[in-house]
Amino acid sequence: MNIQTVSFNGLSFVNVTNPHELEIKDLKRNFGFNPLDLEDYTHRTQIPKIETFKDYSLVVLDFPFFKQNGNHVNSNGQEKADRTTLSRLLNISHATLSSIPIFQFSLPEKRRIITSHVNLFIGKEYLVVLHEGVLSPINEIFSLCQKTLGNRNKFMGQGAVFLAYKIIDALVDSCFPVINELIVMIEKIDQEIENKKSQTALEEISVTRRNIVFLQTMIKPSMPLFKQLEEGKHKTLNGDMLPYWSNILDHLMKIGHRLEDSRELIEGIAQSNDWLIASKTNQIIKVLTIFSAIVLPLNLVASIYGMNIQGLPYAQGNSSFVILLTIMFIIGGGMLFVFRLKRWF
Repeated sequence: MNIQTVSFNGLSFVNVTNPHELEIKDLKRNFGFNPLDLEDYTHRTQIPKIETFKDYSLVVLDFPFFKQNGNHVNSNGQEKADRTTLSRLLNISHATLSSIPIFQFSLPEKRRIITSHVNLFIGKEYLVVLHEGVLSPINEIFSLCQKTLGNRNKFMGQGAVFLAYKIIDALVDSCFPVINELIVMIEKIDQEIENKKSQTALEEISVTRRNIVFLQTMIKPSMPLFKQLEEGKHKTLNGDMLPYWSNILDHLMKIGHRLEDSRELIEGIAQSNDWLIASKTNQIIKVLTIFSAIVLPLNLVASIYGMNIQGLPYAQGNSSFVILLTIMFIIGGGMLFVFRLKRWF
């Protein structure tokens, strides 16, 4: 079942994961949502926004999770080892690691971040959350609300807007470990370049650069929305919530700064890697050029004596072959000596 509901004190928390068309129709019928918003969600054409209707407000946000490379499948033992290593590198517990959406998948060496659209329909007596993929912050809060009365009072006791804030805050905070992992990947790439594994680092640079840019395009459109909330421009979502929206905006700005720093770092590493590859290529071309320059006069001598004509010096006699080889050796050796004297290699 993709639709789960928990109720407390007249408030219903509805968690909808990967809804099908029939479930979308049920939501429209039961809550009276704008069909255009539901259609946009179905067709994945939404952008981050806040809309206010007569009976509810709609907040649309994008959040990341890693998609596993289909060509790479980890065994359970390898996945456990990867989790242990990453937990140690990021200095967070296994429980925290497991609660982050990106780690709901096994941990291949190369991952690509994809977008999960999150729609929060905030009414007076309900909060309906539509989302794609396994976003653990949402599922964890829902699970806590299911377990105990105290948790329901903690998350749902102050109304739908506060519950929406708690979910958004958890989703925003889950972006920090994503950035931390990207930094770990950048350090790994830098180490590979130091170990002269430029070709290995090339693909990882491409994936990491894409992930950073992708995260930036996800985070930036959300900042103006929470700036509006901080300034009190959406009355149904404000009230006593202004400090909370300000807190989320502050976190988003920190994420934006860290992403910009990470982007500058990976760009610098990419330039260094490009320079190393270009340097290696130039060295190869240099060696081939020197070899061609040495072989060219030798080919000329061989071509001349390969012609079927009379009167060529040293063309006759038992020692002609040895003489010609000696001449060619002297020419080649002389050219090597000149190139070495000029420090061309």
